Amino acid sequence: MEVYNGPHLMMNYEKENSRLIISWKSSPDNDLVYREELLEHLNIVLKIKPSQIIWLLDNLTFKVTDVTKKWVEENISQPVFRAGFVAINKDGFDQVAFVVGKDVLAYIDVMDIFKKNTISGFRPKYFATQTESEIWLNEEVGSKFSNEENESLSISFKGVDNNGKIVFEFKEIASKFDSTINYFKNISEENHFMRNNIAKYSSLTKREKETLRLIIKAYTNPQIADKMSVSENTIRTHRNRIWNKLEIHHFRDCLRFECFFN
Repeated sequence: MEVYNGPHLMMNYEKENSRLIISWKSSPDNDLVYREELLEHLNIVLKIKPSQIIWLLDNLTFKVTDVTKKWVEENISQPVFRAGFVAINKDGFDQVAFVVGKDVLAYIDVMDIFKKNTISGFRPKYFATQTESEIWLNEEVGSKFSNEENESLSISFKGVDNNGKIVFEFKEIASKFDSTINYFKNISEENHFMRNNIAKYSSLTKREKETLRLIIKAYTNPQIADKMSVSENTIRTHRNRIWNKLEIHHFRDCLRFECFFN
């Protein structure tokens, strides 16, 4: 049963499953339109109180800003989570399923809203197809997807497209979609971090870079001094300069720079 058909969002409700299926008919043009559609979604959800929700992101290409991600968490996700009508599956995830669209980076933006360190509380599940999400929500076993475990990963080089970009084909079994999309998410985040911090890293001297590499490997100042054949005071000086140049304040902050050594 159709319960909403807006400029970009469409929602159908399966009463027998207490399942709300939400799909993007088209992608919003800006943050304001994106928020307006989500507020309509919130009104429907709080009225119907479904125990299951499926988001179909096939037509979503809008890149959500960090400000709007925070807004969605505070104004959409938290109210729904606090209402408490969404059920929890046997594997511990909330019965909120996201089905990937063609634009994987837009999909990753949606995943960012539900990072482990957010306070919305939801633990959604991510799928390659709507069929798989329904199998999971129905808690079906012995499906055709369970027989794919022995199939191996394959990556093929498909050439260069008309825009000069290299194209790879990545094939993994559908049951491993959640971990596979997280793999791409980590690559995307690491690439974003490197682009934004390459100037800071490049400002380090050769000895400071070597010191940073050993710090990241959890060597102590005396151990680093011994390896580099210098005094501990020199290592402390290197460490202070590294912290200043990278504009960091804690050991955990420097761990993100490990990507420059991989």
